[in-house]
Amino acid sequence: MSAKTHITIEQNTDVLKRYAFLEKACMRTLAGWLPGVPEWEAKNEIGLHIWESGDAADLIFQRLRELRCYQPERGIGELLPRLAAALDRAQNSAEVIATIYLVIKKALLEAYRSHPSVTWSDFDRPTVQITEKLLPALERQVAWAEKFFTEIDARYPGWETWRDYVAGLLAADGGVTGMEAKAAEPHEPDNHPLLLPWMNCQRMKDWPIFDPSVDFEPDRKAEPEAHRLWRFKHYLNEMTAAETLGSILWMTPEMTWEYQYNVSRHLWDEIRHSQLGMVRIGQLGLQPADVPQVVQIYDVMMKLPAVEQYALLTTVIEPNGMPEKSANREHWEEIHDEISAAAVSYDWSDENFHIRWGKKWTPVLLEAYGYPETPAQIAERMEAWLLENTPVRMQQKMAIEAHEH
Repeated sequence: MSAKTHITIEQNTDVLKRYAFLEKACMRTLAGWLPGVPEWEAKNEIGLHIWESGDAADLIFQRLRELRCYQPERGIGELLPRLAAALDRAQNSAEVIATIYLVIKKALLEAYRSHPSVTWSDFDRPTVQITEKLLPALERQVAWAEKFFTEIDARYPGWETWRDYVAGLLAADGGVTGMEAKAAEPHEPDNHPLLLPWMNCQRMKDWPIFDPSVDFEPDRKAEPEAHRLWRFKHYLNEMTAAETLGSILWMTPEMTWEYQYNVSRHLWDEIRHSQLGMVRIGQLGLQPADVPQVVQIYDVMMKLPAVEQYALLTTVIEPNGMPEKSANREHWEEIHDEISAAAVSYDWSDENFHIRWGKKWTPVLLEAYGYPETPAQIAERMEAWLLENTPVRMQQKMAIEAHEH
């Protein structure tokens, strides 16, 4: 009889459960930390990686169902959940990137690379195809983190201690696969309180902050160039929508995986909307650091519970904005501004899906968290709240016009 060279199907299932758990943990920690990372480049990269981690977990969950595993977090042990909680308790950008990318994602990358030689590849091609499919994004993520980390290393002294603790927890549980020799459990360092959820979104200290008192919308027809620049500066600030969704995702762990997966995509869409603003203001002569940051939207929304934030965003703010997006597209097409028209067209298409998700998930959230209101009732209450609390005149104007309509 030949020596055993491959894992059994049961062992394969257990390993896949760990992969999915870690991808989901990365998604949730990065979502919770998106508002707390002040570096603009990191926010943009992390926003994409949240979605990619969610997409990776979803693909693995699909494979697990094919392998007759319908409760993938059952039997996961107690160290991996402790590791996930430790990821949340990072204290700064360096600790987030060092633990998520340079420990967890780097270890996942090596595991995915070796998985085809560990499983029975001839019989397990669906799993092999998934690990092969996940490699390019993970390789890109780790490469970005390694390069970016050299730029922030000195800014956050002492990050090594928490990285070593998280790496020690992973080693104590047999590594990513759980099949390595188990190391001794590490001693937990002091002074690592949970900072999540972030009640105020962070920016670099020298970045300008939005002043609502001087924000006036130029006339679309009479001042087309000024209006275009004004509008895309506000697009850049849709980063705060992504940050809000990050905190919502982190604060609603009881919800189903499908909901979390949808929110991770919604979050990335808002990152992309911010990026279309970044592209256009760059073409119009500005840089992101030149644009006053509307951090007040995130900060004021964080005074609400997560369920109300989600209802406000998906059943009030996004529906209210649809007529303005259509009017802008028509205007930019009329003046042959194809770039701006294309940008708002993709935004408009995304927002339609977000509104559908709001209709799907708002009633589920209301029931899950014990709200007595109907979706219509909470939308009415959130619209009244918005008119009273938003720092942005544009949102007030859209709400008034929608109410009158």
